Amino acid sequence: MFILFREYVLYGAKYERLSANHGISIQYLCKWFHQFLDKEIAPPIPKFTQTQEEAYLLADGLWFGRYFVLLVYRQSKDLLILKISAAKREVGTKIAKDFRALLDTGYRFTGIVSDDGTGIVKAVKEVFPHVPHQICLAHMHRRALATMGRNPKDDCVKDLRFLADWVWKIESHQALKWWQKELLNWEHQNFDYLREHRMDTEGHWWYIHKGPRKALNTLLEASEISFTFLSHPGMPKTTNEIEAQFGHLGERWQEHRGLKRERWQNFLAWFVYFYNQKKLAERKRS
Repeated sequence: MFILFREYVLYGAKYERLSANHGISIQYLCKWFHQFLDKEIAPPIPKFTQTQEEAYLLADGLWFGRYFVLLVYRQSKDLLILKISAAKREVGTKIAKDFRALLDTGYRFTGIVSDDGTGIVKAVKEVFPHVPHQICLAHMHRRALATMGRNPKDDCVKDLRFLADWVWKIESHQALKWWQKELLNWEHQNFDYLREHRMDTEGHWWYIHKGPRKALNTLLEASEISFTFLSHPGMPKTTNEIEAQFGHLGERWQEHRGLKRERWQNFLAWFVYFYNQKKLAERKRS
């Protein structure tokens, strides 16, 4: 049954296929699999030996609906997962506890790459105060684009979107300074546009172009915290490695939305356990 459970978790095998291939009823499979998922003790994540002289820790949260977030920690350019933990939200104390657990097992990191959530930023400052911290450039870029819309109508907003897309071409401090200057020039040229507001009969007022204002603030903030990699060759710009690694779990979430939260958390723990076993086996064969 454990082998079938592995297929179910790691490869997304459906009950119908497992039942047809192995002659076991769906009800019996469901009963056994839920027994594995109801265990209070999650499968262990083994300690791995660091082989890289420069080890950059990637930390990212993968949300499953609004139920909980899976916090994933791994090294850049190494597919093995160092640690996972589930939480209702990305709380700094929880993330700091995860960081300390990694340190206690002997891991050391040249730099940290994460999103700019207040919880994780606070945890990095607390546990890794002297370690370079790169805020994921992709997160910043997506947030800026989201506030401007896919097809902005105003020419000035189109110009701002062009500058937002330019972040991927910045590979030197000189290019960064040029880009920062262009952002400030755009702000100066469109000062009146950004200040346009409306007022109701009761005297309440609001800015008309809230999206471009938010996008500009996001990009100006990114210019200070999302280009740490320029001073540290080898540091990743983004946490996209994790998103690419676990992006398909969103589809699995849709398939198993009926599972209660505790079972889903154990499902993910078992997934990482089987995933690491698979990668270790591939590493030995290569």
